[in-house]
Amino acid sequence: MTRRLLPLKRHKINILGVGVDDFSQEEALDLILKLAQDQKSTHYVVTVNSEFVMLARKNRNFAEILKKADLALADGWWVAQSKLILGGKRSERIAGVDLVEKLCFLASENAVTVGFLGGFGSVAQRVTERQKASFPNLKVVFAGAGNPAIGYDLRLKMALDKVGRIDILFVAYGMGQQEFWIARNLIKLNVGVAIGVGGAFDYISRVKTRAPEFLQNTGLEWLWRLANEPQRIWRMRVLPVFLILVILKFLKLKISYKS
Repeated sequence: MTRRLLPLKRHKINILGVGVDDFSQEEALDLILKLAQDQKSTHYVVTVNSEFVMLARKNRNFAEILKKADLALADGWWVAQSKLILGGKRSERIAGVDLVEKLCFLASENAVTVGFLGGFGSVAQRVTERQKASFPNLKVVFAGAGNPAIGYDLRLKMALDKVGRIDILFVAYGMGQQEFWIARNLIKLNVGVAIGVGGAFDYISRVKTRAPEFLQNTGLEWLWRLANEPQRIWRMRVLPVFLILVILKFLKLKISYKS
């Protein structure tokens, strides 16, 4: 398979050095479905939150992976709002959990095959069971935890090759690990589009409880996660820095515009 960037006019908003596509959720779903059905090329999609942006600022390799993605979607609420502040037209968030579930519905309606890679233990299998219960026509051709380590790549490639074509491969190894795995392996696989979905499997399988909707819609989901996983505080320390930098960039752009 070959790598080919999506042939469309993309309106990307620069959020502190990371380009995020200014698409609605409906547009993004339609585009991903088209990528999945491309039999000649491989593609990948990244779901960007504020932690992604801050990691990309200090890791050039990660920044390059995000830049080369066919689609970069605003996963985090703060990224979605920042996109609007910095010149975008849409502030709609496209969360990983919603992306998986809505794409599974579309896949079941369009004879598109899916695979679930990542999570711990039997989480991928539990995701499969829940999605097939919701969408009986969904064709899941792979479900397994795998391993993001380089030393496991060949073994995992053999396992994926056995199932044949996977139109949409959801990869849930967590921020950074899943993107590096996709960038390293995608061209070797018979996959239409791979999508990094972070911790989506944990919520879909009900291993973890998702934040109430009002927290999701007001940018306070991080409080819920921190309360349930206090160890995340080390990762979340970048959130106020992200917000300050976005505000400073907005003020700079406003001053430049007036000048």
